[in-house]
Amino acid sequence: MSEPVVSHPRTKRPSRRSLLAMALAVVASVAFVPTAAAAGPVDRPAQPGGAADPVRTDGRAALASVGGVARDRAGGAADTAEAIAAQRGISRDAAEKLLSAENANVRLANQLTTELGASSGGAYLADGDLVVTVTDAGAAAKVTAAGAKARLVARGERQLQTIQRALEAAASEPNTTWGVDPATNQVVVSLPASGAKNAVQRSMARKFGAAVRFETSAGQIQPNVGISSGDSLGGCSVGFTATDYTFNYIITAGHCTQGYPHWTLPNGQDVGPSLESNYPENDYGLIWMNGSSVWATGVINLWNNTSRSIHGWATAVSGLSVCNSGKTTGFRCGSVLKTNVTVNGAGGTVRQMVETNICTLGGDSGGPLFANNTAYGLNSHANRNGSQCNSTPRTWHQPVGEAINAYQVVIYGAP
Repeated sequence: MSEPVVSHPRTKRPSRRSLLAMALAVVASVAFVPTAAAAGPVDRPAQPGGAADPVRTDGRAALASVGGVARDRAGGAADTAEAIAAQRGISRDAAEKLLSAENANVRLANQLTTELGASSGGAYLADGDLVVTVTDAGAAAKVTAAGAKARLVARGERQLQTIQRALEAAASEPNTTWGVDPATNQVVVSLPASGAKNAVQRSMARKFGAAVRFETSAGQIQPNVGISSGDSLGGCSVGFTATDYTFNYIITAGHCTQGYPHWTLPNGQDVGPSLESNYPENDYGLIWMNGSSVWATGVINLWNNTSRSIHGWATAVSGLSVCNSGKTTGFRCGSVLKTNVTVNGAGGTVRQMVETNICTLGGDSGGPLFANNTAYGLNSHANRNGSQCNSTPRTWHQPVGEAINAYQVVIYGAP
């Protein structure tokens, strides 16, 4: 994921060299969809200079005092739990317990897989419990001591990733994906039902035996962009607003900012210029919020008269319950199926994506992927049938941490 940043030459980006040492461990996020009817806090007066509250001295941006924050405290958490309960067929109380357990275990998963290195086969969540696959008894003992479940497997995650890279090097059809499934300890290759290059993929995979599993992909994998002349900012969805403590920004999909040098709301209000775009390979872009009447709010619009505040970001784990918000499909929830997935879609190849079973459509691009108060990604591609959801929906999301680190910002609104 080392594609160079593409800067729009019309706009000079504000210097942030002094922020190279900024701590990025604790961040928060906000998202709103940029349409005239749902602009919400975007229409409110900006803080001075469009910057974070200068009164704060603890190095964090202050949360804007808007009605959305109160709605979050009153109903946002319940709405998230209710959506997960409906998606999984469980009670709301059970969903709340599940979300709480997953929130703690996803961080433990990241910690353990990093510490175990080559001995780790990857981690996944099963009904809220953390399962870490390992290749030796010593690693299993460490996992058990940390409070997670250990499962011995034949192949380490690094070995599976090497196989994945080998498969990517072979000729392939559009609408093909590759990704590691830690639960089955395999690389899963999803191919279209017919294609001249399918035989090449299958021939290559035979070299790796049971380490590779094939699935049939459905629908066309396309970026979820819906921008056209006159749509302005309404063609995509905003993922998260961010700050470098001097200026505020919008982080969204790179295929949204690429080729669109300036953004306004449908009602004519100025938002600001696109500063950078990373697409393909990655899929994230940066918009400078320098319009005189736009500001960050620190909440995500759930499209049901409630909002959700975000207090940090993390790396997603397979099995995690997550939700997506977008201007076309609104607020929907599902589960993470795989991480580190390579997607060969209509707009080019993007890598290290998070795959979910949430249905999203054109216009949802850039929207936030989140759970509880944690940000995970930006809506990127989906296997949709035109303007309809596929019967087995798949959406791929850009991990948000890469954008945060690349642009040296923090997500706005950390309490």
